[in-house]
Amino acid sequence: MSDVPAEVPVLADPMPRVLSWLAGHEAMVAALGPGERVGLYNEPPYPRLRVVDTGGDDRALTWLAGTDVQIEAYGDLDGAPGKAELRRLLYLAFGVLMELPEQPGGSPVISGVRSLRAGAWSPEPTGQPCYRGAVRVMSHP
Repeated sequence: MSDVPAEVPVLADPMPRVLSWLAGHEAMVAALGPGERVGLYNEPPYPRLRVVDTGGDDRALTWLAGTDVQIEAYGDLDGAPGKAELRRLLYLAFGVLMELPEQPGGSPVISGVRSLRAGAWSPEPTGQPCYRGAVRVMSHP
């Protein structure tokens, strides 16, 4: 018989809550504009936030898990909206995610969000503008 709890961190995947929180938050919608602009892929319309699970800490399969979430703020290939605006969008997303632990209900429970990697200018090889950074999201079932 295993000593691993029945509700291991795999049940605490915060990505669905992170994505829906960013996509539906009033400040993000106002800043990004109309249309679906938060998701798992770098695709139009732009500007856009790509949100990627990049690993984390499963706390030896105990109750709490820390998921590293990379946020990428993309502009269009024509360079719009520009480096400064993409940085602003990235840090707006970080601030919005910091509010998530305060939200009632939801599964999994998000108990904390902290900065993991500061924003950095990191255009794609195609020249498409992009600012990237990451947070760690702590969650449990």
